[in-house]
Amino acid sequence: MFKNGKDGDLVDNVVTLKAIDDTVGAGTLKGKLSEDGKTLTVTTANAVSKRYNVVIDGIKAKDGSAFVKYDDVVTFAADTTAPSIVSTVKDSASTFTVTFSEPIKEIGTVTFKYADGTPVADVDVTKEFTAPSNKVTFTLTSNIAAGKTVIATLIGTQDTASNLLTPNPATVTMVKGALDGVAPTVSAIAQTGADTLTVKFSEQLVKNPAIKIGTEVVAADKIVKDTTDPTLYHVTAQGVLEGVQTVVVSEFHDLSGEAGKETSKVVEFTKDAVAPKVASSNVVVDATDSKQYLELTFDKDVKVADNATVAGKGSYVKDHITYEITAAGTPVKQDATNKKVVRVNLDAFLAVDTDVEGATYNLDLTFANVTSGTDVAVEPAKSTFTRGKDGVPASGAVAKVTDVKQGTDNNKVNVTFDQAVDGASATNAANYKIDGAVVESVTLLPVDATAKTQVAVLNLKAGSNEFTGTRNINISDVKALGSTKVMEPFHINTVSLNENVAPVVVSAILTGTTEITLTFSEAVADGTEDDFEVLIEGKSQATAENVKVAVDAKATNTAKVTIASVGEDNKLAKGISLKALTSIDVKDTAGNVLSVPANIVVTK
Repeated sequence: MFKNGKDGDLVDNVVTLKAIDDTVGAGTLKGKLSEDGKTLTVTTANAVSKRYNVVIDGIKAKDGSAFVKYDDVVTFAADTTAPSIVSTVKDSASTFTVTFSEPIKEIGTVTFKYADGTPVADVDVTKEFTAPSNKVTFTLTSNIAAGKTVIATLIGTQDTASNLLTPNPATVTMVKGALDGVAPTVSAIAQTGADTLTVKFSEQLVKNPAIKIGTEVVAADKIVKDTTDPTLYHVTAQGVLEGVQTVVVSEFHDLSGEAGKETSKVVEFTKDAVAPKVASSNVVVDATDSKQYLELTFDKDVKVADNATVAGKGSYVKDHITYEITAAGTPVKQDATNKKVVRVNLDAFLAVDTDVEGATYNLDLTFANVTSGTDVAVEPAKSTFTRGKDGVPASGAVAKVTDVKQGTDNNKVNVTFDQAVDGASATNAANYKIDGAVVESVTLLPVDATAKTQVAVLNLKAGSNEFTGTRNINISDVKALGSTKVMEPFHINTVSLNENVAPVVVSAILTGTTEITLTFSEAVADGTEDDFEVLIEGKSQATAENVKVAVDAKATNTAKVTIASVGEDNKLAKGISLKALTSIDVKDTAGNVLSVPANIVVTK
């Protein structure tokens, strides 16, 4: 929207005002977004009145989705109201802010005199004003003694519609306060980055200090007051900070005008040797060309050379089929406003035969010529994303959960969405929370061709769900396929899930020449299939002997296994054990199949 990516000059044709009744026109347009990003204030170079054809087009939301084009005739009432001075507030002993009833485009001529009529030199009072603004701040310098009254006279002050201030001229009175007797001091100097540091003072200052690092005088625009701590200043050096250097802080005064003493501190700067890491990755739609880009955000600022590239190797999944992919080095560009962010055009990054709409990619990324501020190469990274379609604005569709129920066994929970969902977000186990259970992984089933719904199967960690009953289930951050918007958080507490703690064999005792008694960790029931193979000396017999667990109709924690006589071929002496078969169907009352992680040794 903005040419500099932040505010001020608007990108051509984003907002246009074409005069219908006025031959002058609106002139150059500038804009500013509100803090919440929802209100754009447009300032015109010329005063507007009567009818204008207003066209707003090409503005996109933060997530890349486009707003509907606005094209209408708007009538603006001419501004004939003269501005006035609303208030004069003493900010400190020497600073005063004058507030007008509306934004001012020209402050006009301002002269100063003492109460006795004696002129005050212009250099003894500083003025902070940037048009258009409804505020101007005057600072009485140390050349003006405490207790002195200074009268400022404003002549020719105009609002943005060229209405003169009323009355004209207008005056404001400022009384210089006394020094507080306590000079400000430098509290601390700390390195914050490869080329940045902070300087903290004991109290607020009337204006930015002067700072020198070694022989380098820091430019005024590289010294910025912190937005939350008015005693803290952020300083950006010309190059990498390294080794022992002297930092000199001077020309600073507190709000009462008390001057601080020039301070020199020897600071040992450490060159940052830690490689930047990718903290997150996301697919975004570019506001200019509507193409999809893989956006990678690092954990610190990075430098991106003109020949910087990223390469990838891994796989992508489409229709449950996995394909290998190798993406050659492709140029990456740094975000215009955030030095932690780089982007790569997916159309260029993915080769023609491996650029598949709707596919989910899992890639290992390697970078070339992308470094930290101290020239340390960034670390390789992993990225998972779903490819959409270029030239199509990002969808604003929002997925919804329509059903949650027990899956095909106690280790699975089926979550049904009302539409196709984004594979990367839908298979992220962290997006699903079930009280009393652990979601270990998620499997996405194909989209239902008729209902257009899609099911995510939550695979619970074996043994993590220790009780049967209802529990709290929360689902969040899943996106619809091709959408940039996450779902509304979903909560349900009416679904009953079976416990998934599998029974185990506690003991296997030979209780007869042809009988083994098994004791289980909990009551079990038997099905109809063979459950174990009888092994002698840990090996299969010449003719495999498969046996079935005989469990009473009523669930119990003991059962019998009938085997061939142990007196044959000296089986007892050689050792008997039981190996679980794939057909085993001994289950507990909740339906969990008997867990036999190793062969069961039979004892006498």
